[in-house]
Amino acid sequence: MRHPGIRILISAPFWFLLLLLTSGCRQQKSTPLQATVALVNDEAVTLQELSALVPQNEGKGGKEMTASAGEKGELKRRLLDQLIERKMLLQEARRLKIELTEREVQQKFEEIRDGREEAAFLEFLAERKLTKEVWEKATRENLLIERLLNQLAGDQISISEEEMRQYYERHHEEWREDEQIKLRQIVVKTESEAEALRQTLSEGADFSQTARLHSQFPQLGDGGDLGYLTRSEIPVEFDPLLQAEIGSVSPVIQTPFGFHLVKIEDRLPARILPFEEVREKIHQTLLEEKREVLFTQWIEKVRRTTEIKINEELLDKFS
Repeated sequence: MRHPGIRILISAPFWFLLLLLTSGCRQQKSTPLQATVALVNDEAVTLQELSALVPQNEGKGGKEMTASAGEKGELKRRLLDQLIERKMLLQEARRLKIELTEREVQQKFEEIRDGREEAAFLEFLAERKLTKEVWEKATRENLLIERLLNQLAGDQISISEEEMRQYYERHHEEWREDEQIKLRQIVVKTESEAEALRQTLSEGADFSQTARLHSQFPQLGDGGDLGYLTRSEIPVEFDPLLQAEIGSVSPVIQTPFGFHLVKIEDRLPARILPFEEVREKIHQTLLEEKREVLFTQWIEKVRRTTEIKINEELLDKFS
């Protein structure tokens, strides 16, 4: 079971983490929401930070969602614990003097900006009620926590070849790969057009070139290339192709998208993927499992040396 701390640090979407880190930074004037709901080594967790994480009582279609007092209380406690844990991690990163280079920070900025021009990115931030300064600060802190977790793992985790092979044998069914068929298609609007193209193909026209010139959806694959598909990925209208000869072109097939001509280019039999093909995936899986165990043990150790004070009265009043 994934530890709640590592869940919010690793699995949560970036913007959720960003809002979590910055929710207390949007207002400069003192407000009741900025009251301290917890202290982590004398660093405040504000009510505003906590309230930003609590979902609104609204579900799909604007209908109000209801929860019992017990459920609300449990949710508040869980979210507060995640905020406390995050404060602990940032403090630990500072204690260990973990530093970031400006180059890697700028690289992360560019990665998140995803090619947006300055004006477009500022608008993107404004839609989320964030300033550029707050966003940059939060991004740096995210990187700092990531560096801390990587440093924690460091040389403490090793995965042997024997461990990986044992995992492979225990999860044999995971490596089963269904039969695959490689297809290439041409899609046009009318049956008569499809029949005319099929005639030109029978006379020796190149299928790929014909697809580039005539198919309605050339953007879906170069020359109509659909790649390798399993039985479950193939439209039911294409089922007869599973038994067709390699190199053959189908009769005209009608689907809601139009009239198709499909060429069968290759077929791969069902198989169990060999160890070498899934070795890296197994290594990554075992690495994540060991990191999670190590993180859980480590965060509990840090928690025991951290002074945490919770304002129970304020927490109980908050709804």
